[in-house]
Amino acid sequence: MAAAQQGNGPNPERTKEAVARIEAIAAKKDAAHMEYMRVCSGLAEETKAVYDEAKKAWGLPRRALKAVIKTRTLTRKLEDLRESLEGEEQDSYDQIRHALGDLADTPLGQAALPADGEEDVRSPAQKRREKERKDRGSALDAVSTENANRITAGISKLN
Repeated sequence: MAAAQQGNGPNPERTKEAVARIEAIAAKKDAAHMEYMRVCSGLAEETKAVYDEAKKAWGLPRRALKAVIKTRTLTRKLEDLRESLEGEEQDSYDQIRHALGDLADTPLGQAALPADGEEDVRSPAQKRREKERKDRGSALDAVSTENANRITAGISKLN
């Protein structure tokens, strides 16, 4: 700090140099940000065009399609988060999720569910969540089947 001091204050030349360098870096950062935003804007337009095409050509509801895309993205993020944990941490994570009743829709969770004739020891909240998951799954399956038929019909018309 003593080297930057001159008399009663900072060295004016060093101060000007530091400010100029910081402002130059900020200008580079702003230019990079503008380029990034330009690229993102183009990708957003492409995405919108695909949603529009899916709606017009195949009758896929835009909101439902966006929800499916978001769900798949979040599912991948959750899987990546679990995979980022190491051995014992993954086991603890799974135990906590199991205690919360969150694993009923996974293969491990399905294996833990009682077989026919066995007593179901899950809490009412766990049973309710599983029923809600199944209901959502059934609804999505119905929508998916209907939309798959529309897509097939649309493709047949195009051919």
